[in-house]
Amino acid sequence: MSSVQRLGERVLQDLSALCPDMYKNPREKLATLVAVAVDARSCNLMEWAARLPIASEKTNSRYAWVERFLSADTVQENHIMQPLARQVLALAGANDQTIIINLDQTSIGDLHGIAMVSVRICDRGLPLFWKTEQTAGNLPTSDYISLLDKVAKLLPEGAKVLLMADRFFDAGCLIKHCKTNGWGWRIRLKSNINVQHEGGEIRLSEMEKLGLNALTDAQLTSGEITNIGYLHEAGHEGAWFVAMNDSPSVTTTKDYGLRWGIEAMFSDYKTRGFGLEDTHLERSDRLSKLLLVLAVAMHLAVITGIAVKKNSSPQEV
Repeated sequence: MSSVQRLGERVLQDLSALCPDMYKNPREKLATLVAVAVDARSCNLMEWAARLPIASEKTNSRYAWVERFLSADTVQENHIMQPLARQVLALAGANDQTIIINLDQTSIGDLHGIAMVSVRICDRGLPLFWKTEQTAGNLPTSDYISLLDKVAKLLPEGAKVLLMADRFFDAGCLIKHCKTNGWGWRIRLKSNINVQHEGGEIRLSEMEKLGLNALTDAQLTSGEITNIGYLHEAGHEGAWFVAMNDSPSVTTTKDYGLRWGIEAMFSDYKTRGFGLEDTHLERSDRLSKLLLVLAVAMHLAVITGIAVKKNSSPQEV
């Protein structure tokens, strides 16, 4: 039995336990492709086809096997990710820890934009849900709201949540969503925006000149009220202007640094891991299923690592 077959069988065992409602045939194919992707450390579908543990020696037949999975209507990414997301959200919120949810976007060349929501666990991001579109620009914040709604339904009861997002998002829209769900937020703002504060208008870029390290109860142009922390550390080119629900301080402003776990996740997808940017897929629906294969691989690897660490040194987990 090859290493791909052995790994595929283990992945299938985990998927069978996590996704018992998934159709048997696509579940078996997903397990196989997860094993192939891990073995290849590549998103080159011809390489995947060559590594498939199937009887056919014909290249066209092997490639068609992969293509059928990526185009299958029976493979529903959101449905498959729900039990994995529920499991990792529970792990992230264990022992009354605050669950850190990250929003970010990446792209594949100039063709595809990928909206991604992830959870921070073990100092890195793990993908929860995503949306792919053929676009060279930023996806609208409304696309992320729909992804966050999926996360909200899977959170452990009473979970504390802190949302992280970068400057290109509509901060007012995200803050409103956080207030509705009872979540905290750390959302970086652009330096050139104006806010209303104590009866006057302040441009954020002027905070340092005015000697202001924080603004309390500032009003964004959307009408949403938020606190804003300011931080410009030595050696860093740009300052942070961070909207937050908590009292602004150096500590709460630095919380925004927790967002960087998602960069490690994107590196796993791309240059340091699976080489996602090398894919030649042109259809967004097929790219989304490719992301599913990689997401399942990343989830099972991290969950297995957590279990191993817990068994060897439970006090450190």
